[in-house]
Amino acid sequence: MYDRILAPTDGSRIAERAGEHACELARRFGADLSVATVLEDDDRERAERAVDAVAEHATERGVDATTEILDREASVAETVIEYATDHDVDCIVMGTQGRSGLDRFLLGSVAEELLRESPLPVVTVTEGADPRPDLERVLVATDGSDSATAATDHAIELATEAGATLHVVHVTDALLAGERETVEVAPGEEIGTDAIDDVLERAQGTDLETIHTAVVPGRTHQAILAYATEHDVDAIVMGTHGRTGLGRYLLGSTTERVVRFATVPVTGVRPEPGPTTTVEYLDYQVLEEQGWSLEDEDLFEQAAEADLGEDAYGTLEVEQGEYVLDAAEAEGEDWPFYCRVGGCVDCTAAVLEGDLEMDENRQLSDEEVEEKGFRLTCVGTPTTEEVTLVYNVKHHEDLQDRVM
Repeated sequence: MYDRILAPTDGSRIAERAGEHACELARRFGADLSVATVLEDDDRERAERAVDAVAEHATERGVDATTEILDREASVAETVIEYATDHDVDCIVMGTQGRSGLDRFLLGSVAEELLRESPLPVVTVTEGADPRPDLERVLVATDGSDSATAATDHAIELATEAGATLHVVHVTDALLAGERETVEVAPGEEIGTDAIDDVLERAQGTDLETIHTAVVPGRTHQAILAYATEHDVDAIVMGTHGRTGLGRYLLGSTTERVVRFATVPVTGVRPEPGPTTTVEYLDYQVLEEQGWSLEDEDLFEQAAEADLGEDAYGTLEVEQGEYVLDAAEAEGEDWPFYCRVGGCVDCTAAVLEGDLEMDENRQLSDEEVEEKGFRLTCVGTPTTEEVTLVYNVKHHEDLQDRVM
């Protein structure tokens, strides 16, 4: 399953702890271990100490380890990903605190970018996590999405290779508070819950004999963490949504909270990228400056002919299931937002062609949505192959009194 494992380190205690877990994984799977650090401040001596500390632990555990000091060509995460893909790495194991502290290191820095951009599984180890040498119980959380399916396949393989019991959890608010439905089944059987039945079907033909399934109520991250503690699981596997993994699915939501509070390593698995939608965008403030109107039939033809910067006019490729705001931010654009949960109008865009489907909407009226084409980009995913929209519509006279 794992032939080569990469352990990035910055020399911090939590990075060394993650390195220790990488050593255990390498020992268990007979994998080669690469220990790498990115040279950020020309302190090569510090960099050598950082990689040597993990390599020495690997030697003590009987694991072959190579060390690399990587020159920073782009961001730290991009440098790590480039090395990983160039050297046939199967997974990346890293700590989620590092020298910058948890909030900065996890949210908005290296771990965030790795989880968002890495095509490889990323195993995160927090300061409070207790990496275990044995993998006896593996937990996968599923909601039936493509992301969860990718995590499911990884968890099935991990449990099979490790000889572990697989636990499958689906969290729902359909049950009354306090109720829990737990079932022990064999691969291929069904329990009547689509998300879990899909896992059981995918486990057919493997060496897994028994799978523990649970449909539990409550807030998703809390239910997952509670189940993991109650059943003493050794590892948690969850999906991320590619570039949306941190914007939509991780930041302030399920996976971020599980990563942050889990007492065991958490593996984030990104699904294969699906089809994309081309979004042609224009800044609403340009309309005011140029004397244009949303009603102009040739609005975007005028924009294409004008000398506008990429921040004002351009195109985005938005992945399937990705929020438009997340895609814009991934391309370095600074589109306005406030709450990111569909509770304000700050991120509103006017969709002129194509459509966006909103997961939440607690501010826009039916008239604004149906007749004016207003959509919230923080929770809006494209449903057509092409979308033309004007962003920054919070400056529209109908919305100004609701701007946060």
